[in-house]
Amino acid sequence: MNNSISRSLVVLLAAVFAMTPFAIDSYLPAIPIIANELNVDTAMISITVSIYVFGLAIGQLIGGPLSDKFGRMKVMVAGLVLFAFCSLMLALSASVHSFWFWRILQSLGGGIAVVGVPAMIRDNTEGRESAKLFALIALISMIAPSIAPSVGTAIMNLLGWHWIFIISGILALVVAFIARRVLPKAKKRASPTTPVRYKHVFTESKALGYMVSQSFSFSVLMTFIANGAFAYMIHFGVTPEMFSALFLVNVIGVAIVNRINSFLLSHHSPETLLVKFISLQVLGTTLLISSQLIAPNNLWFAVVGFVVSISANGGIMANSNASFLKHFGQGAGVASAALGATQFFTAASISALAALLSKDSLWPIVGIMFCASLISLFGAIKANNHNGVYQMPLESET
Repeated sequence: MNNSISRSLVVLLAAVFAMTPFAIDSYLPAIPIIANELNVDTAMISITVSIYVFGLAIGQLIGGPLSDKFGRMKVMVAGLVLFAFCSLMLALSASVHSFWFWRILQSLGGGIAVVGVPAMIRDNTEGRESAKLFALIALISMIAPSIAPSVGTAIMNLLGWHWIFIISGILALVVAFIARRVLPKAKKRASPTTPVRYKHVFTESKALGYMVSQSFSFSVLMTFIANGAFAYMIHFGVTPEMFSALFLVNVIGVAIVNRINSFLLSHHSPETLLVKFISLQVLGTTLLISSQLIAPNNLWFAVVGFVVSISANGGIMANSNASFLKHFGQGAGVASAALGATQFFTAASISALAALLSKDSLWPIVGIMFCASLISLFGAIKANNHNGVYQMPLESET
């Protein structure tokens, strides 16, 4: 890790990064109860996961240029404060339309805040060091999704689902307060106009394949997150507590792959490892297809497929971020925003489609996950070929 990034800063960036998975995962066990209280179908609340992801994409497009111009700290704190206020308003929602409205605004705040994390990493590191730092922050931030469903279930049972959002808001305010003390203050940055710089990002042919790769591998993850409650609690009939335990298995798998990736980065490039871990994800989604063909009612067959598919992201996200951002120096905030927005727009669209199609079957979910993983693999291989990075067995690479 680059010495210019302190341990306290790494922990803070991880905390900001963790706000998004916590905001998504903590209320998953409460989705059927929220739907019942607001007198709507479960799908009407499940789709707010995708709505949140859409808002994250827009928030990053707003926050990226602002963080380049006004500094990472100011923009990050502003996003966290907006996130906190909307979390409190979500707790007061009495209709599904109100719930959707405040969820959108909450996600905008989350996007504005989180876009500064990869930008700050790119400001201080590059290449393998950048990938290692992305992996470390991802590992620390995994605490949130690993405990979020269990915490959400406990809060729901003790205090009611409203308090899930109240506590999320309080946590965001605490992180915002710490950010003001830890993050370095930055002077305003003179930069070219935002439209031109976004055009440069989206026309950089050497980086586009990595954007495609990250967007579709993340879509595999988000399709599971948005539809996991349906798959496990509705289709297989498990309890909220069992759902939380099964969800935790995925997070543990991501953490294990994350650490394997960090070890391999000492000897191999992020671009090479990216293709290897996406191939692992394709294996997992292939297992999901097989589970539906061979034993559609077998919970554990599906669990294995989900775990392998999701765990692969522990190696994919860090390497795709590093491989993409290495092509951009000045204006890392805009490049990060473009990557994040594309990733979240793609994932939100795909996961929402799966939610709308999966009325009484897992086929739309697993079929979409399989196709997304194949597109991700194609994007990574194409980008590596364009950049002259050729795949070799891991043991033979220096």
